[in-house]
Amino acid sequence: MRAFPLTAMMLLLMCVPANAGDFYMISRQADGTFVSSHRVFQRAGDTLHPITLCGRDYYARAATVAWISHEATEGRDVGLEYNQGRGWLRVCENPQDQVTLADLGISGEDYVIMNASDLAINRKLRFSKIREAFAGSKNSGEKTSSFHSD
Repeated sequence: MRAFPLTAMMLLLMCVPANAGDFYMISRQADGTFVSSHRVFQRAGDTLHPITLCGRDYYARAATVAWISHEATEGRDVGLEYNQGRGWLRVCENPQDQVTLADLGISGEDYVIMNASDLAINRKLRFSKIREAFAGSKNSGEKTSSFHSD
């Protein structure tokens, strides 16, 4: 695995303009060959969750966070890489140790979350929040009167 001194990575991140290029989570075999990738964003979006990697804030889909964990568990080298059109540069190591689904408030197996749509995940989170809001309400279970006719 490639290793960069932490100070060199931090210096690089400070020098990179906010919108100059693209950031991707890249999964590689032990020999450095590319396996797959997921984009990590610098701006918020409807299906994106805030994450922090190597001291810098980004936004990612829940499926991306699950994928990071899955790839690392499968023994692949996962890292955040930057590309401004002149090749890939690793800017953050071991993202699986820095962000988890639990950090996003999502429970479930990595594989299930990776294959679920963000819309379905957000719907599940919305209903769990509604359930939590009504959890303190008392209900005897008895029918109440209604102005509707039977």
